[in-house]
Amino acid sequence: MSDAVQLRASGFTETTMRQSLGMVFLLGLLAGFLPFLVNLQQAASAGTALPLARLGAQASLLQQTPLDYVFPLFSPAQIVELFQLIAGLPQPLPGWLVAFFSALGEWINWPLRWLALWIVYGALVMVCNSVLGANCRLQPFFAATGFASTPLLLVGLSPIPCFGRVCGLVGVIWALVVYIRANEEVTNLPRLRSLAAVLLPLLFILIVTLSAIALVLLSVYLFATGF
Repeated sequence: MSDAVQLRASGFTETTMRQSLGMVFLLGLLAGFLPFLVNLQQAASAGTALPLARLGAQASLLQQTPLDYVFPLFSPAQIVELFQLIAGLPQPLPGWLVAFFSALGEWINWPLRWLALWIVYGALVMVCNSVLGANCRLQPFFAATGFASTPLLLVGLSPIPCFGRVCGLVGVIWALVVYIRANEEVTNLPRLRSLAAVLLPLLFILIVTLSAIALVLLSVYLFATGF
């Protein structure tokens, strides 16, 4: 693992896809542990499920912030009232138990999201590799690119104010560099082509995301104006 993180070629060829899968899952659990503790404290202090505790926090934030310029079509007071109403809904289980299970579920989602991202993004990169002339099988590719999850451990420090954000940014950039190096090693593509194969899916995802956001905002605007 250390060889791969240090971008040494030998580090990307000494593991299997199954080992990389387990590594991604374990690293996702480790990265999510500190956020789990923070989420547990937030939910337990509110005595409710984590999503409801977050809604309550958002309601308090909206009350303290003038957002008339952000919500020209909606009343911030109504949004705050709705958030508080949802956050105060009765629940059949004790608050501490609901808080624990909701925070635990969020923690388990960390490795599941990492695995989904690893597989889906890897599939997109493989398509780009094929278009750019690479000849590589899926198993060696995923075995090598799994090491890119190691620097993402720094993302788990995100709850720490300021320092956590910086660490998260460093971790993402470092992971991207490791991914590019791993892709270059297993596909034997020139460095620029390997870079393009890794970045093109990011561009595609960005375009799709921005298009979806624009479509949602347009739909909300048309609905609010009664078009």
